Amino acid sequence: MRKSDLGRLLEGDGSGWITIPLGEFGSAGGAEPLFPDGTMRLVREDGDTGELWATGRAQLALETEPVAARAEFHCPDGEVSGVALTLGLPGVDVGAIGRLYGYELPRLPAPPVTGLSFRGDTDGFALVLEGFARPGGILHRNGSEGLVLPVPGGHVLVTRTDLPADQVEELGLPCPGPLPAGLWLALPNGTVVPITAPRSTAPDPSGATDGLGRPKTAVAPVPYTQHTHPGLSSRSRAVPTEDGFAVLNPPRPPGPGTTWRPGGKLDGEQGIEIVYRKNPLTITGALQVQDAQAPYRAVVGGLLTLAFGGGEPGKRGLYGMGTGAVVFPEGSGTDASFFGFAAFGAEPGIGIPAFRLRGMAAGFGWNSHLRTPGLADLHTFPFLEALQDPSAIGGDDTDPVRVLNTLTSGTGSTPPWITAKRGDLWVTAGIAFTIGELIDGTAMALVQTGSDLAIALLGTAGTSFPTKGDKKYARIDAGLQLVVKPNSGELTVAASVNPSSFVISEDCKLRGGVGLTIWYGDHPNAGDFVFSVGGYHKEYHVPEYYPQLPRLGFDWSLGGKVTISGSAYFALTPRAAMVGGALDVRYSAGVIKAWCTAAVDVLIEWNPFYIDASLSLSIGVEGSVKVLFVRITVRLEVGVSLRIWGPPTGGEARVKVWFVSFTIGFGQSRRGSDNDLDWPGTRAMLPEPGARARLRPGDGLVTEGSPDDPWQGDWLVKASGFTFGTDTQVPLTRVELATRGEDVVIPGRDFGVHPMRVTEFGTTQRIEVTLEGERVDLVRWKAVPQYTALPPQMWDKSGDPEHGDGQVQYLTGVTLSSGDPDYGGSTGYIGENTFKFDPVYPYGVAPLGAGDRPLVPAPTRPGGVVGRIQETVDAAGQRAARAKVHALMDGLGLDTGGAKAELPGYADMVTAVFTAEPLLVPAGAVRTPEGEI
Repeated sequence: MRKSDLGRLLEGDGSGWITIPLGEFGSAGGAEPLFPDGTMRLVREDGDTGELWATGRAQLALETEPVAARAEFHCPDGEVSGVALTLGLPGVDVGAIGRLYGYELPRLPAPPVTGLSFRGDTDGFALVLEGFARPGGILHRNGSEGLVLPVPGGHVLVTRTDLPADQVEELGLPCPGPLPAGLWLALPNGTVVPITAPRSTAPDPSGATDGLGRPKTAVAPVPYTQHTHPGLSSRSRAVPTEDGFAVLNPPRPPGPGTTWRPGGKLDGEQGIEIVYRKNPLTITGALQVQDAQAPYRAVVGGLLTLAFGGGEPGKRGLYGMGTGAVVFPEGSGTDASFFGFAAFGAEPGIGIPAFRLRGMAAGFGWNSHLRTPGLADLHTFPFLEALQDPSAIGGDDTDPVRVLNTLTSGTGSTPPWITAKRGDLWVTAGIAFTIGELIDGTAMALVQTGSDLAIALLGTAGTSFPTKGDKKYARIDAGLQLVVKPNSGELTVAASVNPSSFVISEDCKLRGGVGLTIWYGDHPNAGDFVFSVGGYHKEYHVPEYYPQLPRLGFDWSLGGKVTISGSAYFALTPRAAMVGGALDVRYSAGVIKAWCTAAVDVLIEWNPFYIDASLSLSIGVEGSVKVLFVRITVRLEVGVSLRIWGPPTGGEARVKVWFVSFTIGFGQSRRGSDNDLDWPGTRAMLPEPGARARLRPGDGLVTEGSPDDPWQGDWLVKASGFTFGTDTQVPLTRVELATRGEDVVIPGRDFGVHPMRVTEFGTTQRIEVTLEGERVDLVRWKAVPQYTALPPQMWDKSGDPEHGDGQVQYLTGVTLSSGDPDYGGSTGYIGENTFKFDPVYPYGVAPLGAGDRPLVPAPTRPGGVVGRIQETVDAAGQRAARAKVHALMDGLGLDTGGAKAELPGYADMVTAVFTAEPLLVPAGAVRTPEGEI
């Protein structure tokens, strides 16, 4: 662009705006990413068209509000050959600027960018970032480009192309060139270390799953190719932290000897490495500061490994590792969180061949929550892996920062194993063992308290045949899980086969899982259970909360031409049982393919009874031949399948021969309406009449009914208050509480009787309370409805509970508590009898003098009297004595007034009657006017 044209652009369009298409300036092309559409739009505030400069406010691609800007142009030969831009910023993350130029940066310990300076000429451009302690920015020269950022402890260098030595020197870095493309940390001592940033994972787009049916994940590719700088250890790397970098395995000074030193200390104590090597002891470790989620501000974690002797599994010696982290809160309202875990192993172990201890582990977490692994996660649970091999969590070739990220941050869609959670506490301990030199296993106990109490026993077990030698004919690896959650009401027992298991040949892989889950107590699905080996029938509608288990089976590839796979399953639920299996044999050799498949599936439901059974067999062959330019495929298949259901009984048979197939149906259609139960059949499914509705006395009950029949007679209750409840084994559509006016109604949900195909059904429970023959007004009583999970296959009102065992909460009773006692507003009438008194012996003279002494011994409070009364008032000896007195009085014709020989209620009330231990006077003689007593 010529100088005259540029001058007209700088004059503007009369509205105060200057629009400059930067793409038309070859030297200014590097500034295009900073502006929307590569065009700088400037609200002119000052300028000189002769000197080719202007100032004002410009709109950037980074900000929504315009920023202060100055543009200068250099035209020595009439053509624009140089551009200079100065832009102010309120504070922008350097990653956002890097993305404008195609650089994907990890989170770096860099301050916000407060300004930009751009200089462009015919050789390239330089973008200088302001706000740093030292110069940094993007330099583009002779087709090569690099991003340099000053950070605590060095410089970050990002380049998409290899940089020659002169360009590395031009960037002002202390490291020698050339430098391969990548993401680097240049240290002040002249060395460079590749930067390792966390890599994200996502579900495999192909939808592939592993041997346990879990979706496989794909790791996102890194945006830069990582190389090793000449002379640098391949294990050296830098990891960004909040305030600096942790350099792991940095270059060590030459020369022999033992080193014990902190390494990679950048910007204070943000990262530290420990290395100690002196035969036979090796200790390595790292301490790292990481980001945390609110309300926590930082995570300080570390990992330490040691080896003595061989120090590795399979080599004689001791080996171990320890890891832990402290999570610091942002303010004073949240407590800090801590966890620690350590595992130690020994080869060949400690003990006798019958039982050899190979490792131990223990862990503890405070204000910390440990995620209990499910059956699918059992073989990847880090703490369980560490029992078999501590290097699975930390070793000489392990990235400690990655380990901490896995434990405290998770990977991709996988949640972290450990999270800070106020009030939670967990403890774990385990062992690794060998039994009879044949079975290798691990066992770990876990207790998690706080938000939900969980007690778990986890373990793995494996064996090979033969145990020695390289050739193996069988290998079985299994995971075991026992989890009890008493508060939420859930019990799970499960086992799975690791995909590494095989028989006969390593090509014959085993798979499968077994599980038992019981829900009880206050759990929403209380009363439900499931036992499954290898999953469920394909026609069975499995509730979402049921455990998903892979088929029990095998997959065997014989030389690549013949493959054999088989599977089996069994499941039992409160409503149904199912069993089945399949076998698939396939042959493929060039243009010839053959197969043979067989399968059987049986589903049995009860209440109402229903069975669905199927059997199929298919044999086929396929050949392909090429005639001239046409390929002809011939496929011949013979198959038969039979399916039977009922009642009412029916079924269908399907026959296939080559390209001809037909189906023969017989009997009734599936799930007809005439398999409904009648009321007698449904009533047989209900509890016994005495158990269908119950009364539950609570606090305040003194005696319950008559001794012969607790359901008859009155309840004796305390005047201070009383609580009782009702419950039923069938749903209630309403509960009515009797009052002196209109009854109080507690509504329940509608329900039906599914075995009878009745969609509308109603039940009412009416509660009346009488006190000495008069009805009590329950409007003053506190009523708490009771809801219980009942199976929809019994009480679903839609007529089709989807053949599942999901539990639904129905109204099944109410708990009633009396109101507070009404003490009235006055003491009432007080007669003269109230003021009667007992005479005192011996007669004294009033008033008493100061020197008068008591005529009886001083009372004492020895203690234990109330307990003695409670133990003896209804003891066998006292009962027998009272019964004898009652018998004598009956013989004399005296009325006992209903007195009883048994006093269980009084024994229970002793602690309530006596508010304190009584004062006692020792027995002795006292002289009175009538004589000595």
